[in-house]
Amino acid sequence: MPTFRPWAPISASTDPAALVVASLAALPDPALDDALGAAGAAAVRGFLAGRALDWAAAHAPALHAAVDDATAAVGALDGHDGPVLLVAPDVPGLDDRLAEAALADLVEGAQLAMAPATDGRPFLVALAGADPDLVRAAAEGLPDRQAAAELIEGELGLLRSERRLVTPGDARAFAADPLTPPDLAALLR
Repeated sequence: MPTFRPWAPISASTDPAALVVASLAALPDPALDDALGAAGAAAVRGFLAGRALDWAAAHAPALHAAVDDATAAVGALDGHDGPVLLVAPDVPGLDDRLAEAALADLVEGAQLAMAPATDGRPFLVALAGADPDLVRAAAEGLPDRQAAAELIEGELGLLRSERRLVTPGDARAFAADPLTPPDLAALLR
């Protein structure tokens, strides 16, 4: 008997919400502007933000948005009663499997699931509900798993790690990676 159950909404009130939260991103590295030129770096950042919002829309068609910070995230989720995905706009590795794993952890009883970036900070936080205090803490960027565990009274899910695209080294790594989306790879060359 398989242990994985795909997440399926029970009703409109349990549909997930997904927010692209700018405060979850790493601070922009000016060296990326030097390496790609200001316009090139801006194009990469814009591409990543658009890709993250497309990901949010695909996994939460009823409620998805881009917000700047924790206060805006809490406001955007006012009245929402289902699971929540908060994602950073600087991670090229967002895909369906990641969203499915996050939602599956919640279905299996986790109150919070997080995916750390290679810098140790989470780039994705999935919450079982839209509790304003928990949304605020998550959108401000939980520093580690211990901080996440202290916020909840229940199970914590840990998702796969991904690399952010912030530095010239990140840009070189993604440009060389055959799994990088072709449109992004073109911007990095």
